[in-house]
Amino acid sequence: MYQLLIVDDERSVVDSLALTISWEDYGIEEVHCAYSAEEALEIANKHAIDVLVTDIRMPETDGLELIERIRRFSRKIRCIILSGHDEFEYAQKAIQYGTMSYLLKPVDIEELIRAVRSGIQDIEREWLEISSHRRLQQTLHANLPMLRNQLLNDLLRNRPLRSDVLEERLSILGLDFRSGGPYRMMVVRLEEDFSGYDLKSLSLLEYAVSNIAEEVLQDLYEVWHGATEQGYLVFLLRSRVEDGMALADSYAVKFQNHVQKFLKGSLTICLSGIGEFPNGLSETYLSSISSIQRNAGRHHSYFISTEDALAPVNDRRRISLLEPPLLPSLLEEGNWAEALAKVRRMLFRNEADAEPTPDHLLTVLLYLSSAFSLAFSAEDGTVEEQLGEEFDLLLRKKSHLSRQRILDWAESRIGAIRAKASDGMEDAHRQIASKVRAFIQGNLAAGISLQLVADHVGLHPVYLSKVYKTITGETIGDYLYRTRMERAAYLLRDTELKIAEISSQLGFLAPPHFIKIFKKHHGCTPQEFRNRQN
Repeated sequence: MYQLLIVDDERSVVDSLALTISWEDYGIEEVHCAYSAEEALEIANKHAIDVLVTDIRMPETDGLELIERIRRFSRKIRCIILSGHDEFEYAQKAIQYGTMSYLLKPVDIEELIRAVRSGIQDIEREWLEISSHRRLQQTLHANLPMLRNQLLNDLLRNRPLRSDVLEERLSILGLDFRSGGPYRMMVVRLEEDFSGYDLKSLSLLEYAVSNIAEEVLQDLYEVWHGATEQGYLVFLLRSRVEDGMALADSYAVKFQNHVQKFLKGSLTICLSGIGEFPNGLSETYLSSISSIQRNAGRHHSYFISTEDALAPVNDRRRISLLEPPLLPSLLEEGNWAEALAKVRRMLFRNEADAEPTPDHLLTVLLYLSSAFSLAFSAEDGTVEEQLGEEFDLLLRKKSHLSRQRILDWAESRIGAIRAKASDGMEDAHRQIASKVRAFIQGNLAAGISLQLVADHVGLHPVYLSKVYKTITGETIGDYLYRTRMERAAYLLRDTELKIAEISSQLGFLAPPHFIKIFKKHHGCTPQEFRNRQN
């Protein structure tokens, strides 16, 4: 069933068309009425409108402009225009905006019904085409890389799949791999020296690496490749020629060299022995990434095989996570330099160290995220938002974890926490300075001292003096002196108070002292100042 929207600034026209026609007989489930373009836009935003019938001449926004604005968020609404003017220019614009019909007022009801039914039929034809085999084939082709990648990941995760279903999916996706056929698996890790790429650009980099692999391997092998959630690139190879499997090692090294030459970065490649598809895919993948992790960072452009007898590396590195002082304490104290040094000690003992295993790096990453979360403020957004998109990418792409990437991320988070703390501290200091000035202005008649002001604010006099000077650029004594002199000038000029009374109001112990200070500041005695003003 479909929804119809009728728009006209003449209420009688809208109500008549909505109420006098039995729209449900023509497949219209709901009729919406609008008496202005703005009201029509509101309705179109809230409801799935299928057909729009609108007057062309309306105040503020006309029918053509309404259609243009609706087209910005829905190109599937069929539009019919009503007009009291048989003008070529209107009709021409209506065609440009993709209207189905241009009907003249007074409206011929039968003609309007035919136009609405034609719109509904057009919608149904479009949906039939969308679901047609031709459109499905086009959609399949457009999404082929994603679908191939998804199927490969399902197999690597050992998800159960009946053999007949697998054969059918392989055929649909155009993959020439069949049960029982020989294959070799090549698992690739992109190493840290792809320094020109940030984590957000990794998909582009992976695409470039995969293209080079296809170019190098396609003459000898059917290649099926994909990227795993851990960030590894996986290539399944099926030989097109006899004895092609024996040449896979040399072609893998050739691929490795091309990446180093054209993309200026290095790869670690693990090449499996020959297996029978699809048996053992998951085990071979896990064995490959285990081999890569044992050798991660130890060599540039490293080539290994799952058949190599590699002894596990016993990395006795002690990551000093719990060595005092703890990172949360350093952040709470605002000891930013030591906090950064602590993070560096977690990741680097010295530059010659081999890259820690991904599990070690993940441990550090999770510890840092926990420490930073304690320092975040709820006012600045969710913990996830404050950890940043980079954290999410590091967490999802485990193969791309490295000491430098974690350090860069940690430095950015500590910088953000520091900036927020500095802003908060400056605001607090400004409030302290404001309290000091208000207290002095309200208590000039009292014998104000630094200790008295400090007691009022609740801070040590030395610390208060430092804070006030940092914020205002002057000392508390300077402000007190300047305020007294400005107040003295006002009282002498605008009141009839005696000099002794003014001296008392300004907190001077005796008039002579006041007169001496005033003369030093203004260059004349209080009485001389008053005489000049008069």
